[in-house]
Amino acid sequence: MSPPVREVSCWRPTAARAPRSPVSPGPWASSSVFARSSVAVRRSREDRSSDRGPRRRPDRRARPGACAPGDPAPAPTTPAGTSAPEPDRARTAVEAGEDFLATYVDPDGRVVRHDQEGDTVSEGQAYGMLVAVGVGDAETFDATWTWTRDNLQRADGLLSWRWADGAVVDDEPASDADLDAARALVLAGERFDEPAYTEAATALGQAVLDLETAETALGRVLLAGPWADVDPYQVNPSYPSPVATRLLAELDGDPRWAELDAGSRAVTAELTTGGTLPPNWAQVHAADGRVEAMPGPDGRGVLFGYDAARTLVRYVESCDPDDHAAIAPAVGALEQQEVLAAELDLGGAALTQDQHPVTYVARAAIRALDGDLTGAAADLRASDAVVEENPTYFGAAWAALGRLSLETDLLGGCPPLAGDESAAATTDGAQASPSGTSDAEGRLTLQPRAEGVPTATGPQPIPAAGVVPTTVRIPEIDVTSALEDLVRDPDRVLNDPAVPEVAGWFSEGTVPGSVGPAVIAGHVDSGVEGAIFRDLDRLTAGSEVLVDLSDGTTATFRVTHAEVVPQAQFPTEVVYGPVPDAQLRLITCHTFDRAAGRYTQNLVVFATLVA
Repeated sequence: MSPPVREVSCWRPTAARAPRSPVSPGPWASSSVFARSSVAVRRSREDRSSDRGPRRRPDRRARPGACAPGDPAPAPTTPAGTSAPEPDRARTAVEAGEDFLATYVDPDGRVVRHDQEGDTVSEGQAYGMLVAVGVGDAETFDATWTWTRDNLQRADGLLSWRWADGAVVDDEPASDADLDAARALVLAGERFDEPAYTEAATALGQAVLDLETAETALGRVLLAGPWADVDPYQVNPSYPSPVATRLLAELDGDPRWAELDAGSRAVTAELTTGGTLPPNWAQVHAADGRVEAMPGPDGRGVLFGYDAARTLVRYVESCDPDDHAAIAPAVGALEQQEVLAAELDLGGAALTQDQHPVTYVARAAIRALDGDLTGAAADLRASDAVVEENPTYFGAAWAALGRLSLETDLLGGCPPLAGDESAAATTDGAQASPSGTSDAEGRLTLQPRAEGVPTATGPQPIPAAGVVPTTVRIPEIDVTSALEDLVRDPDRVLNDPAVPEVAGWFSEGTVPGSVGPAVIAGHVDSGVEGAIFRDLDRLTAGSEVLVDLSDGTTATFRVTHAEVVPQAQFPTEVVYGPVPDAQLRLITCHTFDRAAGRYTQNLVVFATLVA
């Protein structure tokens, strides 16, 4: 263990915030879980591949200077051998949204793609509207919708795709923008108490149903745009939004929304059968409902990239378990490398050395669905880091939308990583909680929460004021230990337990059994022999941890999963950050490096209250 001044245990964190807040790592602290790979990946170059229609259009996302399809790739932006990035500044979902609005939305409400020669697309306007309503910025929302309506809305109610140099230069709509804008209008009508937004949402939604959907043997599907109304139908699997269709169905009661929801889910399920990732583009045959992955309009081939990544986010934020089931087969496909490439083949193999925020957000979504909350939070941080190093309109948009969708219910969905911001939302509906059941491999399976159930789930025997933990017991590994209080020193570094045989409780944090993440830490060895937590790595999902309290009661926790995290950056927010129920973290050292003479990793065991 290597503290800055004196020899201490390897698990020694720097407590950087007030009680029940995350504790920042000291030199002992381990890096986030996603940094385990040494695969060299270049940071984000924006998508130079996908198109909105059957015609070749200007690239939607390639920043000036990026190569066109078939051209030699530009020089790497990150040297070979680096690991996945960590941001310089931690952001909440609302802060990420506010950053996007401040950077890309002009005062008149136009969302400007600064990395695309200053043009504007309907997709961007819809993103601006969603972010504005998510962060509660009524003024920006009104300006963004007004600009959209005045400059992009066609006579049929749909939105023209692209505007540049003062005029529409491509009036073909893109159905994802139309659907996202309608969703934003539904939310804004309720959140800002503005009936005009609700009326606009109804009208735009009806235009989508009338002009951008088609019936097939598989069900009603969302066309890529009205221009795709030719059998076999061109579809983009990332365009449907289960949350949007639910909100619009609740708004106008049109049964076609339920048909579209079921048909879109069926398409997605067909494309992920066998564990493959969804492609950027596909086609659906009307007569037999056959679904085929297809190259995009640019002809670059069948792949999972900047478009398809959004599919995973849209289906994970859904409140319907059937939507989760449609993408569940793809869970393992993004786990082939921790440093995640921006484009992959449908089996998950990297096709580029670029990184992009939206791909990290996609993996955050799928990891959250699989119960890997630590990995999900790490991927959201990686997304922020890529935005910091290489800011682009599309990357910044999805770094914000990813957090708003997965960490809060501010956009009307059921977030699997819900925290304090979600609890402050005004949108009603089911939410997901980081609690549930463990699967055969010990991963926590998230279960959607029914309407009306409070944010905290499971037993919540809140200890009375003054009650403190006295003993930790872990029968499976024969641990019984008194608990000493661990506090921060003048440098805000958490002191370690005085002796190897006794564990310690972070007494400025959560009392075990209260809502929040209680933290108990202990040594793995004394330098001569094993210490109190020497067998902590033997625990598995389902193992029980009992914490006796000073009032004579016992808080019983059940292990959900464990993570070994390497040194350098500790997943602080995941370990110490706010959670909606009573949880416990057990921390000790892991992996002794003889050459360095110290432990280089930490073991963090996560558990939830069951009694």
